[in-house]
Amino acid sequence: MMTVSIVVPAHNEAGNIEHVMRSLVEQVTREARIIEVVCVASGCTDDTAERARDVSEGRPGVHVQVQEVRAGKVAAINEYLKMRDPRAEIVVLSSADLRVAPDVVERIVQCFRDNPDVGMVGARPVPDNDTSQLVGKMVHLLWEMHHRVALSVPKMGELVAFRSALVDRVSELSVVDEASIEDIIRSKGYRLAYVPDAVVQNHGPETLREFFEQRRRIARGHYWLDFAFGYRVATLDRGLVLGTLSEVAKEEGAFGRAALAVAVGTEALARVAGLWDARVVGGKHRTWKPLASTKRLRDDVEPPASARVPLPPPSVRFAPPPPSSRAVDAASPAPSSRRGRP
Repeated sequence: MMTVSIVVPAHNEAGNIEHVMRSLVEQVTREARIIEVVCVASGCTDDTAERARDVSEGRPGVHVQVQEVRAGKVAAINEYLKMRDPRAEIVVLSSADLRVAPDVVERIVQCFRDNPDVGMVGARPVPDNDTSQLVGKMVHLLWEMHHRVALSVPKMGELVAFRSALVDRVSELSVVDEASIEDIIRSKGYRLAYVPDAVVQNHGPETLREFFEQRRRIARGHYWLDFAFGYRVATLDRGLVLGTLSEVAKEEGAFGRAALAVAVGTEALARVAGLWDARVVGGKHRTWKPLASTKRLRDDVEPPASARVPLPPPSVRFAPPPPSSRAVDAASPAPSSRRGRP
């Protein structure tokens, strides 16, 4: 049995925090033992902390840590890493605006248990947006492409887990925490794995403006990570992305292809803007204005499927082992030959 600590960084997530906290504390497990669930409420001006405390009542392992000043998601993660339970073998990092299927933690732990060379595991995000609307369809197509890319080369997002001993801190200049942790894990010689059976539900933007803003932020973070540390996420591989795009386009009807065309055009503009941001702004921007429409999980959509314990072996896709020449992250005691980490 492997011990698990779960962290949920949150900023003004009063509308969602109970969903994600309850779905995490009510996980159905056999090989995993969840020893704590921590909500880090960072600079909240709503009742996020109070609602998280409602979930913690009567549950000794559920805690709420309050940061009075918002300093960004990575700062909240680092605050948690300093005070996490030292008994934890696995850390699960969850976004605050999710519904988590009851078997996610168990499936992730199975992957770690069966594969000692795996250092980080990603779940599969599935949006609940309305596919009859243009932007809703774009969001679904984007995450379908993310899924297919991750089947070839694991790409982390929304809910990830990593071996606790491998990560002491994340660079607070980063705005893409999952990708930065990928870099740390890979640089220490461990593989990444994607478990498509571990399903989490999210809600994407509902307006084209917010879709663009979200994609621009992500692009900026990925380019910054590439420039600063030489680490490129899977979705910066143009050949892989174009091949996946072609596959998805062939399966869609007229509306789907039109939505895909708009999504591709918006993504291209967002990447150009993100590249400019990474070159000019660099690591100076650590907090963002929340995108309002992404903070409303739908009440009329079925939550992710129920768990069955014992579970069948999960389907898992692995990244190839990292090159032996890769240097170790600054969080490790070994020196790094890559561009310096802050």
